[in-house]
Amino acid sequence: MDKSAVICRRRICGRASALQAPGIALDHVVPTLVNSAGSSDFTCHLFKNELFYKINWSLCMNIGVFTDTYVPQVNGVVTVVRTLKTELEKAGHRVYIFTVQHPKAEDEEGVFRVASFQFLNEPQHRVGFFLEKELIFIARSLKLDIVHSHTEFSLYLAARRVCKKLNIPYVHTMHTYYEDYSYYLPLILKIFVHVQPFFKRVLRSQKCIIAPSQKIKRFLDTIGYDKTVKVIPNGIDLSLFYERSEDIAAKTKAFRASFNIAEDDEVIIFVGRLGIEKNVETLIGNFKRIREKRPQAKLLLVGDGPDRHELQAHTYRLGISGAVIFTGYLQWPYEIKIAYAASDLFMSASHSEVHPITFIEAMASARPIVAAADISIAGMVINGENGYVVEDDAGLWEKAVAILENPEMKRNMGMRSESISKDYSVERFISSMIAVYEEYRKK
Repeated sequence: MDKSAVICRRRICGRASALQAPGIALDHVVPTLVNSAGSSDFTCHLFKNELFYKINWSLCMNIGVFTDTYVPQVNGVVTVVRTLKTELEKAGHRVYIFTVQHPKAEDEEGVFRVASFQFLNEPQHRVGFFLEKELIFIARSLKLDIVHSHTEFSLYLAARRVCKKLNIPYVHTMHTYYEDYSYYLPLILKIFVHVQPFFKRVLRSQKCIIAPSQKIKRFLDTIGYDKTVKVIPNGIDLSLFYERSEDIAAKTKAFRASFNIAEDDEVIIFVGRLGIEKNVETLIGNFKRIREKRPQAKLLLVGDGPDRHELQAHTYRLGISGAVIFTGYLQWPYEIKIAYAASDLFMSASHSEVHPITFIEAMASARPIVAAADISIAGMVINGENGYVVEDDAGLWEKAVAILENPEMKRNMGMRSESISKDYSVERFISSMIAVYEEYRKK
């Protein structure tokens, strides 16, 4: 028997002694990969109460994921990368993460970290620096079939070096609309770095870029990127956000009590980075108008960022500091899902989104959405169905008040949100990504 059959036997030998007949249901003992394989890719037989099976391992890929942000950091890219790793491994593939070291990081199998230092003015973010020979040695030993990068900084450069040296196929996802982040560049860099020509140079060697939304595709068209762009919306496992139980109700009650939210208070939630690109100051200004109509309303700001202290000072100047709650970072997904459950609606004034995971989480939690109009949420928030898209950022408050004043509307919009969220299933996302990997690893 060849090597692949021996490996498979070891993986199931703990259960093999319980097998009594060849008619056993294989989906209980065979990895997920086998369930989707054709008969020519899978054979098995029973011998002395042990099941031996043989898989065509060419179906199983070794995938290297390069990213400048990963746990314990909290952001949308981390959520997507974690989802990819978890779901691809469920499908029988082997996923290896290459990322930056972090002082709070815990050891995790299949995760390789390079040395890093803290980004200026951004305690959560890190800048990595790597030894090319060391990364090449690791990548060669892992026999990577394809590399998928998710950021455009040090680990992007590392991915390019590794793929060029080892001739590994390579795809890249662009998660960020950088024109909304040029504010953070130091003045000296703003003089010399112009976003569009800079990224045209950075991305010139890519044969395929994955765009999570049409917004990124349009940006790539604008900069003159003329190779393949595949629009694949990010998907995450939303099952925890669909949970409705007595346990969730109890945790929701405790969560509200911990932030002094009364039973009859109406809670508007925003989850995201507290930075200028998220337009949180405008959101707070809208909330002040909401308070004039709904004195029992509170604003729950979940997340952190460089503008937190200034935003807190802004609430004092507006005289609403007692009604605005800054939670800081909450654990994803367990604390985050309780925060959504403790809220009445989700509101955002941001124009910097690409494919906002937080919107989808709120929708899966059956919350109406009130948001500033932006191409990134086209089809996600449908006017009058699961919330409102508002052209004038200063007018968000009117739609929020309309929902809060009408419990039946709020309930119906929440149900519609939950229904629409199912269009962003993790299954669709993973199957699309596997198709891309298969296409490019054969080129």
